[in-house]
Amino acid sequence: MVGRRSRARAAAARIGGPDSGVNRAMDSIAGAALEELLALLAEARQRTLLLIASVSEADLRLQHDPIMSPIIWDLGHIAHFEELWLVRNLDGPVRFGEMPGKYNPFEYPRRTRGTLDYPSLAECLRTMAEIRDRAIGRLQRVGERRGKPLLENWYVVQMVLQHEYQHGETILQTLQLKRGSPYAAPRQYRTPPAQLSIPWGSMVRFPGGRVLIGTTDRTVAYDNERPCHEVELAPFWIDAAPVRNGEFLEFLLDGGYRRRELWSQEG
Repeated sequence: MVGRRSRARAAAARIGGPDSGVNRAMDSIAGAALEELLALLAEARQRTLLLIASVSEADLRLQHDPIMSPIIWDLGHIAHFEELWLVRNLDGPVRFGEMPGKYNPFEYPRRTRGTLDYPSLAECLRTMAEIRDRAIGRLQRVGERRGKPLLENWYVVQMVLQHEYQHGETILQTLQLKRGSPYAAPRQYRTPPAQLSIPWGSMVRFPGGRVLIGTTDRTVAYDNERPCHEVELAPFWIDAAPVRNGEFLEFLLDGGYRRRELWSQEG
Protein backbone atom coordinates (compact mmCIF):
# COMPACT_ATOMS: atom_id res chain seq x y z
CA MET A 1 0.00 0.00 0.00
CA VAL A 2 2.76 2.44 0.96
CA GLY A 3 4.79 1.51 -2.09
CA ARG A 4 1.86 2.23 -4.42
CA ARG A 5 1.33 5.63 -2.81
CA SER A 6 5.03 6.50 -3.14
CA ARG A 7 5.06 5.58 -6.81
CA ALA A 8 1.90 7.59 -7.43
CA ARG A 9 3.33 10.68 -5.74
CA ALA A 10 6.58 10.38 -7.70
CA ALA A 11 4.70 10.05 -10.99
CA ALA A 12 2.48 13.00 -10.14
CA ALA A 13 5.52 15.13 -9.27
CA ARG A 14 7.07 14.37 -12.66
CA ILE A 15 3.87 15.44 -14.43
CA GLY A 16 3.74 18.56 -12.26
CA GLY A 17 1.16 20.95 -10.90
CA PRO A 18 -1.84 20.68 -8.56
CA ASP A 19 -4.18 20.20 -11.52
CA SER A 20 -2.14 17.41 -13.11
CA GLY A 21 -4.29 14.57 -11.82
CA VAL A 22 -2.49 14.07 -8.49
CA ASN A 23 -5.72 14.12 -6.52
CA ARG A 24 -7.44 11.78 -8.98
CA ALA A 25 -4.50 9.36 -8.80
CA MET A 26 -4.44 9.40 -5.01
CA ASP A 27 -8.22 8.97 -4.80
CA SER A 28 -7.96 5.96 -7.10
CA ILE A 29 -5.24 4.39 -4.95
CA ALA A 30 -7.16 5.10 -1.73
CA GLY A 31 -10.25 3.50 -3.27
CA ALA A 32 -8.28 0.41 -4.27
CA ALA A 33 -6.82 0.16 -0.76
CA LEU A 34 -10.30 0.39 0.76
CA GLU A 35 -11.60 -2.36 -1.51
CA GLU A 36 -8.73 -4.59 -0.41
CA LEU A 37 -9.53 -3.94 3.24
CA LEU A 38 -13.25 -4.54 2.71
CA ALA A 39 -12.35 -7.90 1.16
CA LEU A 40 -10.28 -8.71 4.25
CA LEU A 41 -13.18 -7.70 6.51
CA ALA A 42 -15.43 -10.07 4.55
CA GLU A 43 -12.86 -12.87 4.86
CA ALA A 44 -12.57 -12.29 8.61
CA ARG A 45 -16.36 -12.49 8.97
CA GLN A 46 -16.46 -15.73 6.96
CA ARG A 47 -13.81 -17.13 9.29
CA THR A 48 -15.78 -16.09 12.39
CA LEU A 49 -18.97 -17.72 11.11
CA LEU A 50 -17.12 -20.86 10.02
CA LEU A 51 -15.81 -21.29 13.58
CA ILE A 52 -19.35 -21.41 15.02
CA ALA A 53 -21.13 -23.18 12.14
CA SER A 54 -21.18 -26.57 13.87
CA VAL A 55 -21.93 -25.24 17.37
CA SER A 56 -25.47 -25.39 18.75
CA GLU A 57 -27.17 -22.18 19.81
CA ALA A 58 -27.34 -23.53 23.36
CA ASP A 59 -23.56 -23.91 23.41
CA LEU A 60 -23.10 -20.44 21.92
CA ARG A 61 -25.16 -18.96 24.77
CA LEU A 62 -23.50 -20.98 27.54
CA GLN A 63 -20.55 -19.63 29.54
CA HIS A 64 -18.27 -22.66 29.33
CA ASP A 65 -15.63 -21.23 31.65
CA PRO A 66 -15.70 -18.19 33.98
CA ILE A 67 -12.58 -16.74 32.33
CA MET A 68 -14.25 -16.83 28.89
CA SER A 69 -17.36 -15.09 27.57
CA PRO A 70 -20.37 -16.86 26.10
CA ILE A 71 -19.61 -16.93 22.37
CA ILE A 72 -22.84 -15.02 21.65
CA TRP A 73 -21.29 -12.14 23.64
CA ASP A 74 -18.19 -12.21 21.43
CA LEU A 75 -20.37 -12.01 18.31
CA GLY A 76 -22.32 -9.04 19.64
CA HIS A 77 -19.13 -7.32 20.79
CA ILE A 78 -17.53 -7.76 17.34
CA ALA A 79 -20.55 -6.10 15.74
CA HIS A 80 -20.90 -3.19 18.16
CA PHE A 81 -17.15 -2.48 18.19
CA GLU A 82 -17.38 -2.17 14.40
CA GLU A 83 -20.37 0.14 14.71
CA LEU A 84 -18.55 2.27 17.28
CA TRP A 85 -15.46 2.87 15.13
CA LEU A 86 -16.64 2.56 11.53
CA VAL A 87 -20.02 4.28 11.96
CA ARG A 88 -20.23 6.50 15.06
CA ASN A 89 -16.63 7.67 15.49
CA LEU A 90 -15.43 7.43 11.89
CA ASP A 91 -14.97 11.06 10.84
CA GLY A 92 -16.12 13.21 13.76
CA PRO A 93 -14.82 13.71 17.27
CA VAL A 94 -14.41 10.47 19.23
CA ARG A 95 -17.27 10.62 21.72
CA PHE A 96 -16.36 7.54 23.73
CA GLY A 97 -13.90 4.67 23.37
CA GLU A 98 -16.28 1.84 24.29
CA MET A 99 -19.87 1.09 23.38
CA PRO A 100 -22.44 1.40 26.18
CA GLY A 101 -24.42 -1.58 27.36
CA LYS A 102 -23.86 -5.31 27.71
CA TYR A 103 -21.09 -5.50 25.10
CA ASN A 104 -18.87 -3.07 26.99
CA PRO A 105 -16.10 -5.26 28.47
CA PHE A 106 -15.38 -2.79 31.27
CA GLU A 107 -18.99 -2.52 32.44
CA TYR A 108 -19.42 -6.29 32.30
CA PRO A 109 -16.25 -8.29 33.05
CA ARG A 110 -16.12 -11.86 31.81
CA ARG A 111 -17.27 -13.49 35.04
CA THR A 112 -20.61 -11.62 34.78
CA ARG A 113 -21.39 -12.23 31.11
CA GLY A 114 -23.05 -15.59 31.61
CA THR A 115 -25.94 -13.88 33.43
CA LEU A 116 -26.79 -11.32 30.72
CA ASP A 117 -29.82 -11.45 28.44
CA TYR A 118 -28.79 -12.00 24.80
CA PRO A 119 -30.70 -11.90 21.51
CA SER A 120 -31.18 -15.07 19.51
CA LEU A 121 -28.41 -16.19 17.18
CA ALA A 122 -30.51 -15.21 14.17
CA GLU A 123 -31.00 -11.70 15.58
CA CYS A 124 -27.32 -11.42 16.37
CA LEU A 125 -26.31 -12.41 12.84
CA ARG A 126 -28.78 -9.93 11.37
CA THR A 127 -27.30 -7.18 13.54
CA MET A 128 -23.77 -8.09 12.44
CA ALA A 129 -24.79 -7.95 8.77
CA GLU A 130 -26.74 -4.70 9.17
CA ILE A 131 -23.85 -2.96 10.93
CA ARG A 132 -21.43 -4.18 8.26
CA ASP A 133 -23.63 -2.70 5.53
CA ARG A 134 -23.78 0.65 7.33
CA ALA A 135 -20.02 0.62 7.94
CA ILE A 136 -19.25 -0.01 4.27
CA GLY A 137 -21.56 2.81 3.25
CA ARG A 138 -19.93 5.22 5.69
CA LEU A 139 -16.41 4.28 4.59
CA GLN A 140 -17.24 4.75 0.94
CA ARG A 141 -18.83 8.14 1.57
CA VAL A 142 -16.16 9.49 3.90
CA GLY A 143 -13.04 8.24 2.11
CA GLU A 144 -9.45 8.27 3.29
CA ARG A 145 -8.28 11.56 4.76
CA ARG A 146 -4.63 12.37 5.26
CA GLY A 147 -4.01 14.24 8.49
CA LYS A 148 -6.90 12.45 10.25
CA PRO A 149 -5.31 9.79 12.51
CA LEU A 150 -8.24 7.37 12.27
CA LEU A 151 -8.64 7.66 8.51
CA GLU A 152 -5.07 8.10 7.28
CA ASN A 153 -3.91 4.86 5.63
CA TRP A 154 -7.31 3.48 6.75
CA TYR A 155 -5.91 2.97 10.25
CA VAL A 156 -9.34 2.52 11.84
CA VAL A 157 -10.34 -0.18 9.33
CA GLN A 158 -7.14 -2.09 10.09
CA MET A 159 -7.97 -1.79 13.80
CA VAL A 160 -11.48 -3.21 13.37
CA LEU A 161 -10.12 -6.02 11.18
CA GLN A 162 -7.55 -7.01 13.80
CA HIS A 163 -10.23 -6.85 16.47
CA GLU A 164 -12.35 -9.47 14.70
CA TYR A 165 -9.29 -11.67 14.15
CA GLN A 166 -8.52 -11.35 17.86
CA HIS A 167 -12.03 -12.45 18.84
CA GLY A 168 -11.79 -15.33 16.41
CA GLU A 169 -8.87 -16.55 18.51
CA THR A 170 -10.85 -15.97 21.71
CA ILE A 171 -13.85 -17.90 20.34
CA LEU A 172 -11.57 -20.79 19.39
CA GLN A 173 -10.09 -20.80 22.91
CA THR A 174 -13.60 -20.95 24.35
CA LEU A 175 -14.50 -23.84 22.06
CA GLN A 176 -11.45 -25.76 23.26
CA LEU A 177 -12.84 -25.38 26.80
CA LYS A 178 -16.47 -26.12 25.94
CA ARG A 179 -18.52 -28.45 28.07
CA GLY A 180 -20.07 -31.59 26.65
CA SER A 181 -18.87 -33.14 23.40
CA PRO A 182 -15.52 -31.85 22.12
CA TYR A 183 -15.47 -29.15 19.46
CA ALA A 184 -14.90 -30.48 15.93
CA ALA A 185 -12.86 -27.85 14.12
CA PRO A 186 -14.10 -27.24 10.55
CA ARG A 187 -10.56 -27.31 9.16
CA GLN A 188 -7.03 -27.79 10.33
CA TYR A 189 -3.56 -26.67 9.37
CA ARG A 190 -0.82 -29.26 9.27
CA THR A 191 2.45 -27.70 10.33
CA PRO A 192 5.56 -28.72 8.37
CA PRO A 193 8.14 -30.85 10.20
CA ALA A 194 10.62 -28.87 12.26
CA GLN A 195 14.05 -28.39 10.77
CA LEU A 196 16.66 -27.49 13.38
CA SER A 197 20.37 -27.18 12.79
CA ILE A 198 20.98 -28.11 16.45
CA PRO A 199 19.46 -30.93 18.56
CA TRP A 200 15.92 -30.38 19.83
CA GLY A 201 15.95 -29.07 23.39
CA SER A 202 19.19 -27.16 22.90
CA MET A 203 19.61 -23.61 24.10
CA VAL A 204 21.34 -20.64 22.52
CA ARG A 205 22.90 -17.68 24.28
CA PHE A 206 22.21 -14.01 23.59
CA PRO A 207 25.34 -12.07 24.53
CA GLY A 208 23.48 -8.96 25.64
CA GLY A 209 23.64 -5.41 24.36
CA ARG A 210 21.43 -2.68 22.93
CA VAL A 211 18.62 -3.83 20.64
CA LEU A 212 15.75 -2.18 18.78
CA ILE A 213 12.24 -3.19 19.81
CA GLY A 214 8.82 -1.89 18.82
CA THR A 215 7.79 -0.29 15.56
CA THR A 216 6.81 3.00 13.96
CA ASP A 217 4.08 1.30 11.91
CA ARG A 218 0.57 2.73 12.33
CA THR A 219 -1.34 0.42 10.00
CA VAL A 220 -1.28 -2.99 11.69
CA ALA A 221 0.61 -2.46 14.99
CA TYR A 222 -1.18 -1.89 18.29
CA ASP A 223 -0.40 1.25 20.29
CA ASN A 224 1.47 -0.78 22.92
CA GLU A 225 3.86 -1.97 20.19
CA ARG A 226 4.97 1.59 19.42
CA PRO A 227 7.27 3.45 19.20
CA CYS A 228 10.48 1.85 17.93
CA HIS A 229 13.13 2.35 20.62
CA GLU A 230 16.39 0.97 21.98
CA VAL A 231 16.73 -1.04 25.19
CA GLU A 232 19.69 -2.61 26.95
CA LEU A 233 19.36 -6.37 27.48
CA ALA A 234 21.48 -8.44 29.83
CA PRO A 235 22.89 -11.73 28.49
CA PHE A 236 20.52 -14.73 28.66
CA TRP A 237 19.95 -18.27 27.46
CA ILE A 238 16.83 -19.24 25.51
CA ASP A 239 15.48 -22.45 23.97
CA ALA A 240 16.28 -22.75 20.28
CA ALA A 241 12.73 -24.00 19.60
CA PRO A 242 9.31 -23.58 21.26
CA VAL A 243 8.54 -25.88 24.17
CA ARG A 244 6.47 -28.88 23.11
CA ASN A 245 3.40 -30.09 25.02
CA GLY A 246 5.17 -33.23 26.19
CA GLU A 247 8.11 -31.23 27.54
CA PHE A 248 5.75 -28.91 29.42
CA LEU A 249 3.96 -31.94 30.90
CA GLU A 250 7.31 -33.32 32.10
CA PHE A 251 8.03 -29.96 33.74
CA LEU A 252 4.66 -30.05 35.54
CA LEU A 253 5.05 -33.66 36.71
CA ASP A 254 8.54 -32.88 37.97
CA GLY A 255 7.11 -30.16 40.24
CA GLY A 256 8.56 -27.35 38.17
CA TYR A 257 6.24 -24.69 39.59
CA ARG A 258 7.06 -25.74 43.16
CA ARG A 259 10.85 -25.97 42.86
CA ARG A 260 12.26 -22.69 44.12
CA GLU A 261 15.69 -23.25 42.55
CA LEU A 262 14.18 -22.98 39.07
CA TRP A 263 12.82 -19.47 39.61
CA SER A 264 14.34 -16.04 40.00
CA GLN A 265 13.09 -13.57 42.61
CA GLU A 266 11.05 -11.84 39.89
CA GLY A 267 9.43 -15.12 38.90
